[in-house]
Amino acid sequence: MTSDNLAVELFLPLACLAVWAAVYGLARLSNRPAGVTPAPAGMDLPGQEPPAVVSLLANQWQVTVDAAESTLLDLAARGYVELRQADADPQHTTVHLTGRSPEHLTRYERLVHDRVTQRAVDGVVPLTALSFSDAGRAASWSKRMRRYVVADARRLGLSRRRFSKVMVTTLGILGVLAAAGVTAGVWHYLRRTGDDPFGAVAALVLTAAALAAIAGRDLGERDTPAGREVAARWLGLRTWLAGHESFADLPPAAVTVWDRYLSYGAALGVTRVASRVIHLGIADRKRLWSSYGGGWRQVPVTYPAGLPRYGQALGWIVFRAILAAMVGWTFARVVGAALLAPAPGSPDAEAGLWSRLTSIDPVTLGVVTLGLVLLGYAGYLGVRALIDLVAPADVTGEVLWQQVRQVRSSDSDRSSTPINHYLVVDDGRAEQLRAWVLPEEIAGECRLGDVVTVRVRPWTRRVTRVTVHRPASETAEPFDDTEDEETGVGAATAGPAVVRPDHLLSAAEVGTALGVRVSLVRPESADEARWAARFVDGRGSTVLGVTVVPGGRMATATLLMSRSVGQALPGVGDEAYVGRDRVTGRRGDVVVLIVRPHAVPGDGPVLAGLLTTALSRLPADASTGQSGPR
Repeated sequence: MTSDNLAVELFLPLACLAVWAAVYGLARLSNRPAGVTPAPAGMDLPGQEPPAVVSLLANQWQVTVDAAESTLLDLAARGYVELRQADADPQHTTVHLTGRSPEHLTRYERLVHDRVTQRAVDGVVPLTALSFSDAGRAASWSKRMRRYVVADARRLGLSRRRFSKVMVTTLGILGVLAAAGVTAGVWHYLRRTGDDPFGAVAALVLTAAALAAIAGRDLGERDTPAGREVAARWLGLRTWLAGHESFADLPPAAVTVWDRYLSYGAALGVTRVASRVIHLGIADRKRLWSSYGGGWRQVPVTYPAGLPRYGQALGWIVFRAILAAMVGWTFARVVGAALLAPAPGSPDAEAGLWSRLTSIDPVTLGVVTLGLVLLGYAGYLGVRALIDLVAPADVTGEVLWQQVRQVRSSDSDRSSTPINHYLVVDDGRAEQLRAWVLPEEIAGECRLGDVVTVRVRPWTRRVTRVTVHRPASETAEPFDDTEDEETGVGAATAGPAVVRPDHLLSAAEVGTALGVRVSLVRPESADEARWAARFVDGRGSTVLGVTVVPGGRMATATLLMSRSVGQALPGVGDEAYVGRDRVTGRRGDVVVLIVRPHAVPGDGPVLAGLLTTALSRLPADASTGQSGPR
């Protein structure tokens, strides 16, 4: 291959593609949404734009979960639905249809209203039941929501495509010119080698189509002059609402008092409690609420994806580096040298190195280039792995998110075993958080709400050590069985004493006995809370279950089964038995059953100790005062 051939067949196509890529990059850079300076803070609603559109403007022309949340609150403020909160917990809010016709609603408002209608039974649906159980339906619903909001914002002249039709057409024309340069190189090569020239036509069509597809991609929305002006006014209202002492803590039902202020507050991202309660199946793990460091704020989170290094142990990185170096050396030094070496006695035997390099054929050039690239890649992996090893970082803050990232499937029983988890820790200062990769072996050492220090390797994002400084407070508070303030009727009225399973053992006692940090999960219903309690580890897996069975046939059956499969435990309660994964004991009329899933040999004495503690807390005339599980 001569220098002229190399220039036409390699450098010309690369130069054409590089020029197009540079123009495309400059176009993206120049068409980003512009920053908006908020207007002076004020309490008056500055316009009639719908909250969903305001959310688009306030979030840099991006449709977020705030659009759907604020739309639901706005429907309540305008009387299309009603939000009622039965007790002090906003999670118990219900949505009631008012019967008002949705005929004049916008498409996205109708979408939210239809979701309430679909889920409602007798005109009522719990607020937390509006979410989707099917991920595909949730994604489809979210896409329609975004499309409708964007269309309305464009109709109002407040938003536009990042790339106009003129820009897309221009990039398409430039793409054809770049494809022509690629085609020229391919055609020159095919003519020189005598191959079928149809390949040049294919190169033209495929390259032009690929560049046109890239140019026509939907990159989202950007500002307009009118949009910037409107956004500035609404950001002024956000400043005022954010400065209000208790506005962020208002529940969704407060819309009856605050009217549309609450819906616009949700659109502007300053309604912490209301936004956390409303869930329409489009929760965004990339924008998390955090109060660590003082004051609530929403922070964006980036997650590792795509690159194989994320989450890997350094041993695998080094192995890949060695493998790449071996293959690269083979291609560049062994195969490449063999291909470059002239045959003995040939005219090229006396030619210099430069002459042989300029006359190299494409196959040899590709082999040598691939070898050099692999050698460079191996060196890069080795250097980065070394830096990751000698320069780890410590991140101290509150755990905001923990989620399974990768699983290993088993063909035998169709089960899945977690390999690693996402872990998001907020240090209270960063404007954007990074999700780390937490190996399964140490995933149980922390849980949501813990204040921790994690030792991480920044390049692979792998967590190597977790130190808990302040455990999260127990969130599973027992249900209140005391007298109802309004009705004056107690929740449990029968029996001389009320026995609650979550009062018999604490999370600290269970964790100390089992050697793992656990938490008491909130029962799903008040009835369940009166006879069962469950303790879970940091991964959410049940490690211990406690069941209280009142006197009667159920208690008798439980004891008979325990006698048949277990051994007696003398000196524990009135009678007690220990089995492979459970212990059962009785005091008075009440039977306590403690189950340890996946028990291992040696757990018997531990469970017996927990049973002794639980039975000691039963009153002498113990009775649960209610019927047990049936």
